[in-house]
Amino acid sequence: MKGKLAVVALLGVVGLSNAEVVENPILKKLVEKGILTQQEAAAIDEQLAKEEAERARYQAEIDKVAMETKEKLDKMDKKFKDMPELKGKFKKLEISGWGFGGYTYEDKKVGQDTGNFEIRRFYFKVKYGLNDKDYIRFTTDTSGMNRDDTDKKAGQQYVTKIKYAYLHKDISSLIPNTSFDIGIVHTPWIGFEEKTGWFYRAIERVFYEAPNGAFVLPSADAGLNFVTKTPYITAEYGIYNGEGYDRLNRADKGSFGHAFNNMVAARVTYHIMGDGKKKIDPFKDTYANLSAYVHSSANHRGSDKNLDVYLVHGVYNHPNFLVAGQYVKKVYGTKDTDGSGNGYSLNFEIRPNKEWAVFGRYDHFKLDNLPSNWTNWKERDQYIFGVKYVMSKHINWIANIQTVDYSGAKNNLDNKKNEFTKYMLTAELTW
Repeated sequence: MKGKLAVVALLGVVGLSNAEVVENPILKKLVEKGILTQQEAAAIDEQLAKEEAERARYQAEIDKVAMETKEKLDKMDKKFKDMPELKGKFKKLEISGWGFGGYTYEDKKVGQDTGNFEIRRFYFKVKYGLNDKDYIRFTTDTSGMNRDDTDKKAGQQYVTKIKYAYLHKDISSLIPNTSFDIGIVHTPWIGFEEKTGWFYRAIERVFYEAPNGAFVLPSADAGLNFVTKTPYITAEYGIYNGEGYDRLNRADKGSFGHAFNNMVAARVTYHIMGDGKKKIDPFKDTYANLSAYVHSSANHRGSDKNLDVYLVHGVYNHPNFLVAGQYVKKVYGTKDTDGSGNGYSLNFEIRPNKEWAVFGRYDHFKLDNLPSNWTNWKERDQYIFGVKYVMSKHINWIANIQTVDYSGAKNNLDNKKNEFTKYMLTAELTW
């Protein structure tokens, strides 16, 4: 009997049967050889037929449910395609961020040393694509600021500001290779240098913006910004409020009765290797750029003076190293003032592999035409040296030393009040 059941378990072809007739050819052969009786074969044939009929019924039910589901999905798809918000307009939504902070120990020449954990910056970016070329961008900037109140023990508070909020529109059909941004937009210089020549915003701003460098304007402002890109020449230019995104529409702007109180600015870059339209990866690409930048801010930040800045910059990058340098001339007003001056900055980066980098920077800035009653500093120097470890595409670790020296004050104590050395450990996060 066990042998008969084993044979039956191997059957794969189903035939029709009744109590007397066996239609399955395999069962017939087993009857002819005497392995099964006619009645046993007929019983097996009948059971197989019943199972096949049951499977066919289940399959019919499955097919019916699948068909009904497909019809419902087709109706939903047609309904959403008819909605104007989604029909050909919504291409891409990007949500990303960039933040950095860590521990800083500051050794001051005069005053008490400090050591604190910091959240220096947290940027949150939303980008809504209108089509393949046009989009809307919104970015917030959260940073720590000292409380401006009479409570000296209040410490810092974290303030969130709008860094960027603009429409990006391609106008290549009108002006070849050109687009514009309108709203709170990039200004022409800082973002460009941070993508090509100085990659350590997490510890210090570029020389143009740094408080211990040329100390001019931040990287965003309300205005209209144009960008033109060709393989060998790129340019960025426009008209802006001239106050910076952190001081928009200040109350004293234009209080001196001038009709025009805005800033015009422009950058032109020669891409020696013809990669002006390419997105650069410093770990993979070799490039060399020469740039010039100029801006004129009328009645700067509510004063009765104009601020004019002239900048030239050069950078050479190889996947294993980078060298860059720049010169900045800053003219604030036409008479003796405390803002005019000139200076230069040099920086380098050495990358033995894709995980480690050693970097350094030297800044020098000197004031011009000091007023007769000037008692503060005349020159300042900043030195930065550090090492970066790329833990992943989302996490960088940076350890560095930053030293600032001042000179030229009538009283050497005034120099020392501004001097310090910082020891910093930073985590830089992107997502």
